[in-house]
Formats: sequence, structure tokens, C-alpha cells
Amino acid sequence: MSGGVDSAVAAFLLKEQGHEVIGVTLRLAPDQDEKVERVGRCCSIDDMTDARQVCNVIGIPFYAIDAQAKFKESVFDPFVKAYQNGITPIPCLECNHTVKFGDLFATAQSLNAGLATGHYARVVPYKGSLSLARPFDKDRDQTYYLYGTKPEVLPDLYFPLGELNKPEVRSLAKKIGLLVHDKKDSHEICFVPDGNHAGVVERALKKSFKGLIKDEEGRVLGEHKGVHYYTIGQRRGLGIASKDRLFVADIDAKSQDVVLAKTEALSCRIVQVSKLKELVPRALWPQMVLVKIRARSEAKEAVVKTLDERTLELSFLHDHHAVALGQAAVIYDGDTVLGGGILSGRLDGAFPRIINIS
Repeated sequence: MSGGVDSAVAAFLLKEQGHEVIGVTLRLAPDQDEKVERVGRCCSIDDMTDARQVCNVIGIPFYAIDAQAKFKESVFDPFVKAYQNGITPIPCLECNHTVKFGDLFATAQSLNAGLATGHYARVVPYKGSLSLARPFDKDRDQTYYLYGTKPEVLPDLYFPLGELNKPEVRSLAKKIGLLVHDKKDSHEICFVPDGNHAGVVERALKKSFKGLIKDEEGRVLGEHKGVHYYTIGQRRGLGIASKDRLFVADIDAKSQDVVLAKTEALSCRIVQVSKLKELVPRALWPQMVLVKIRARSEAKEAVVKTLDERTLELSFLHDHHAVALGQAAVIYDGDTVLGGGILSGRLDGAFPRIINIS
């Protein structure tokens, strides 16, 4: 239970269905300075208090588990390393895959229990086994973050909100008297509540950086304070005056060069995906799949080529704009999740690049 309205209603629905429900909150990131605005993040002390109050209202026991050490090892440290290496990570992926649906699921199993969350997703049959699928409310779809869920977890995994929409959830929360019925959704990374990713990296490493900003021809346009300030496709905060609309088109962590270009230079069609995780065995995938490379982007058609057991090549039928390495590529057959991995290469376009995803 995150302290938000979604997990609160999920717990209530399960109890109404006759399940014995235990509310569990994870203490993950260290709590932030009191001066930092906490609205829009999850897993703070305030959220834990909200979760406890929800459990009191719906009449279930509440427990808090300190998972800060595991979170630092699995989520925070790789986040810092990735930005330092010019990669744009998604820490919520590893948090879900390793901490929540990994360690927390193991804890549930030790209690002879299943695991339920307030994610908007569904567990569905697919070609003789189980997989995840997009929810009925496509605007709330969270399957992008769940592709790394282990298949063996699925029989004991519950998503009570998979067939509801957000207004229905808030209305139900209000009807049963939950104070969190109008609480804002979390939209920032829990340990970056102010959105300053670069500041987190610098505080963690206790050092500063510098490098050059260049154009497509290699001409120096200015200097920067480290590649961790940039992501592919970024336009704001570049600090460069130009008559053209320029975007970050390439990041070279080794040289610390950041390259700016016009928007047309940011397109590519062929990408490499590493650290593949399969919800459905690869042998059952169709040749033509749908792929999302951002949580809120439209899934696009692509042809899959297997390079090795954990690496794929995806060839899109149409251009993709601003492919940021380090983000996830999540693969679907219709609404069903087949698997996914980390974008480790742009193999064509004006700025091809392959990175090592360790």
C-alpha cells in the first residue's frame, strides 16, 4: 500500500470479495528534507501514515517493512550509475521487478499469501499460460513498468483495478470514507521529489563534471556541467542560443560530449534491446509485434529478430523519434505483454550508438 487512492481501493475490494487482507507499506527511499514538496511522490513518511489510516478505516492489519537497503542496492545506485554514463534510466522498473514483485512477493509466499497492488493491469491467459495485459482504462495503463514480472509470480498476483477506470476508483474511495479519495497521484521518482535528477547524482557521487556541447558537424556551441543533465530529445535547459530549434541528439559519456541537432536528425527505425525478460516464452511470440519505448507513447509495429537469448533487434515499420538508451522497450501482442528489455542501441539514423547495459 503506497498511501494513495489506488492501493487503498484495491485492498477494500479484496476484503469485500472475502479475502483475508493484510496491508503492507514498504519504506524505500530515505525521507527527504522537510523543505522539499512531497506532493507527487510516493513512499514518504506521510504516505505511510495515509496507508495506516486507510487500513484502520477498512479494518485490516497494517505492517511496514524497511526495504531501504535493498532499494539502494537495486534501484538507487544503478540510477546514479546510469545517469553518470549518459543513460536515461527508469528506476521504477527495478523497484517493481526486484523489490515489490521480487522480495515482497517472496515475503507474501512465506506467509502462504498472494500479492495484490493498485496497479492498473490484468493477469490474463495467453497461449496456454498466464501473462499481463493492459487494463480497461488505457489512460492508466501501467504494464510498461511490469514487463519484468517473473511468470511464476502471476498465479498469485492480483490487480483489483484492472477492470475499473480512475473516476470509478476515486468515487468508490469517497463513498467508503477514505480521506485519500482526492489525493494527487504520484508522478515523480520517490527519491527525486523536486525533479532535479542531476542534483541527486552529484550529491551521491560527491563530485561535479563538465563537458562540451557540440552541433552535428562537431562545432563547439558551449560547455555543460555533466551528461547527467541531459536526455535524448531534450530541448529545454540547454543554455544555447540558436536560430534553430535544437534538441539533444546524442550523448557520449566517455568524451562527455553532448550533441544538439534539429528534430529530423533524432529519428531511427532499428533498435537493440538487451537484458530481455520474457513473460511469454519467445517461441510463442508472433514475428510482428507492438512495442512501446516510453510509458505514455503509442505502441508501434516492429519485426523481432533474436540476437541471443537476452538480446533482440527490433525493426520498426515507421520512424521512432528521440530513442533514449536506458529506457525500456516493452513488447505486446495486442494488449498482452510478451516481455521487454532495456534499449541498448540505436542501430540506424543520424546518431547510431550502442551502449553496454550491465
